[in-house]
Amino acid sequence: MPAATIRARLRSWRATPQVVRRCTAAALVANVAIVGTGGLVRLTGSGLGCPSWPDCAPSSLVPTPELSWHKYVEFGNRLFTYVVLAAAVAALVAVYRAAPERRDLRPWAWATLLGIPAQAVLGGITVLTDLNPWAVAAHFLLSMGVVATATVAWFRSLPPAATGAPPVALRRAGQALLALTFAVCAAGTTVTGAGPHAGDPRAARIPARPASLAQLHADLAMLLVGLAVGLAVTATVMDVGRRTIRATRWMVVLLAVQAVIGWTQYFLGLPAGLVEIHMLGAASLVVGATCVSASLSRPGRRIDVARNPDGTRDYVPDNMPSDVPGDVANDLPEIGGPKPVPAQVTALTPAGSDKTPQKPPAANPAVTSR
Repeated sequence: MPAATIRARLRSWRATPQVVRRCTAAALVANVAIVGTGGLVRLTGSGLGCPSWPDCAPSSLVPTPELSWHKYVEFGNRLFTYVVLAAAVAALVAVYRAAPERRDLRPWAWATLLGIPAQAVLGGITVLTDLNPWAVAAHFLLSMGVVATATVAWFRSLPPAATGAPPVALRRAGQALLALTFAVCAAGTTVTGAGPHAGDPRAARIPARPASLAQLHADLAMLLVGLAVGLAVTATVMDVGRRTIRATRWMVVLLAVQAVIGWTQYFLGLPAGLVEIHMLGAASLVVGATCVSASLSRPGRRIDVARNPDGTRDYVPDNMPSDVPGDVANDLPEIGGPKPVPAQVTALTPAGSDKTPQKPPAANPAVTSR
């Protein structure tokens, strides 16, 4: 096939809403998966399996024979970064080539993509600082941030749900849930930083009692559970929408499972297998909290998709896929508000009248001819 034909097909290719959803979902899954591979590096003591960065060994990009088996674990985690990067690039391309346009997804796709090289650089800093516990904690929290941006991109690509605008207090509670989830994750990194799984026997530890840090972590987790349960009950009672109700309930389930795993690993002396599951559970909590917050966010503004013969317009939200492309009208009212009425029609409507405005009658040619 000629190169010109290939280029022409690439230029004309458009991503359907289903393709956009699948690509953003793949980017999300890849970012959660790399949290698991990073956990394996730490739990197997392979954090310095490649003692250099960006090289694996001095003057060698790949592992050398004199390094221990830990090199394969660490180098495998580095290679998996390219899989995550490819998934993020695919999601970004799909969002830019989406039909209809999805400009609302572009910032989140970019944030996901740019977060990956930032993670790589911060990961290199952790190696160059011999796994400084604070650098390791920052690396984990940055990973959680990228998981959150990937979740928003995926969640907003879902088919539209018939929901009204939730109360402001409920939206703020959703935002507080997400912030508290990150606070719980941050406290968890200090517990790990003071615990036995340093990633390497030579790595420094946080100079604090692990039991005290674990208590702080548990207290924040209990506060998060209370907020999540309150949100789930309120969302159900107020009937704010099936998607929001489902998201809040799943958040409660994830918290229950994560709490059981956390307490079990603590009383069993932090076995590596349970710690790995707990890390993946933390990423799942970030996904769940982000979905709750996104489902409670303000509805999108309208897109003008068609002008009717009578001068009125039809609209869909900017987060609602449509088969008819249109341009974003930032100055239009929110979803659920009245459609604009043409000026020439509103001028004929008496002040205070609640009747539907009608078009002026057509002039009689016989009368006008006189």
